[in-house]
Amino acid sequence: MATGDIVGAITPGRPRSVPAWPGLAACLCAGLLLPGGPAAAADCNTAPPKPVPSDVVVKLDPGTAWQPRGGQVRIVVESATQALKGADVVVCFRWSSGKEALYLPPAAVQVAESTPMKAVYRATVPDALKRVDSSWFGRLSGKLPTDPTQPAQFDNGMIVPVADVKVIVGTAESTLATAVLEVGVTSVWNAVLTTLVCVLVAHGLLYAWAASRAVPGRSPWMRFISTREGYASLSQMQIMVWSFLFGAGAVYVMTLSGSLIDIPTGALVLLGIAGATTLGAKIQGANAQAAAAASSSADLPTAAAAPPAPQNVSVIASTDHSATLRWDPPAAGAVAAVHAVSYARQALADWRVSDDRIRENSHRVLRLLPDTDYVFQVVARNDKGASPPVQVTERTKVAAAIPRKPRWSDLVVTPQHPGEIDVTRVQMLFFTLISVAFVAIKLINSYMIPEIPEGFMLLMGISNGVYLSAKFVPE
Repeated sequence: MATGDIVGAITPGRPRSVPAWPGLAACLCAGLLLPGGPAAAADCNTAPPKPVPSDVVVKLDPGTAWQPRGGQVRIVVESATQALKGADVVVCFRWSSGKEALYLPPAAVQVAESTPMKAVYRATVPDALKRVDSSWFGRLSGKLPTDPTQPAQFDNGMIVPVADVKVIVGTAESTLATAVLEVGVTSVWNAVLTTLVCVLVAHGLLYAWAASRAVPGRSPWMRFISTREGYASLSQMQIMVWSFLFGAGAVYVMTLSGSLIDIPTGALVLLGIAGATTLGAKIQGANAQAAAAASSSADLPTAAAAPPAPQNVSVIASTDHSATLRWDPPAAGAVAAVHAVSYARQALADWRVSDDRIRENSHRVLRLLPDTDYVFQVVARNDKGASPPVQVTERTKVAAAIPRKPRWSDLVVTPQHPGEIDVTRVQMLFFTLISVAFVAIKLINSYMIPEIPEGFMLLMGISNGVYLSAKFVPE
């Protein structure tokens, strides 16, 4: 017989030799595919072989106490005196019915962490767990299933069915520990439905509040990002999108796992960047009006005498947040002067300077409260002194719908140049949408907010910084 051959079947003739490699390959495949080792061969429905006393402790990670089918529970195995190297783990699932039901075949198990005295395993919740047939209303009324293949124990108001998880830890010589844990098996569709309901409720409450304050906007979403002047704000859109995403993610993960979502530092940095941009945009608007109040008296007009009081001061127009004052221009040959306008709520006398370097004979006071009585005061000034003040009162209008309605195009153009696309806005919008899509996809697939790469956070910071800097640059 030639070397490397094995004897085949005997036939009425001489023995037939066949190559050995097909038989070796078959043996190798059988060794790979058939379960091996004590853990793989263990049967969760029979008594564990050769149990021995040990201090091995098996427990469930509380962060994975609830998981959907296909999700992974984390099982912690640790010992104070015994090394766990070489130990195998078998994990089986069945519904917690209170009856002697059979466990399903062993679930897929992966090693997540391993040290000599502690190991963490990830076990996949099997899809083979039968769908729950009982109704929520029936369970509330005490009608629990009697079928042993159906769950009879539920968490969270009889909503989340509970499964028994049998864990067997053993070596080639013995079984070290056996434990039965409880895991709530959630539903992705229930989580999606709960998240959707919460988002719609939050949206409805915000929309009702915005409508009561007469915030302009045609669509429900436009009201959330509109300014009082009727323009869609890119910075407000950014903070609203991130807030809704993190809020919806928290509800989604809580419904699936029963634990609060872990928000990594990178996500908090992105939220901080969005908030700082919104605040910076509002500060820029306020500084545009208040800048003149900080000027010194060194640049007052030079004259031979103090100026006379302004004549015929009146309020020629007012809205729910502004008032426009006008007075007579100075007579020919009058001493040089500039005018200062201050205002206060009539009931509080909380005086503020609107501007003290006005060279025209009119001025618009902004950022007033609606439906409020105000006192406006105009004073003429030069380097020799100030005139007697002239006061006039006016009540701002009740907050009403602004004639201009915000548009989506406002996100990429400025009110000063509506026919020109602002590249700083386009850049900020583009990177915001990419970031939101990345976080949302990871959140749906892994039930957690991912770590944001440092380079991407830097890119978002630069993008928002350029956008904010452009708002401070004078036109």
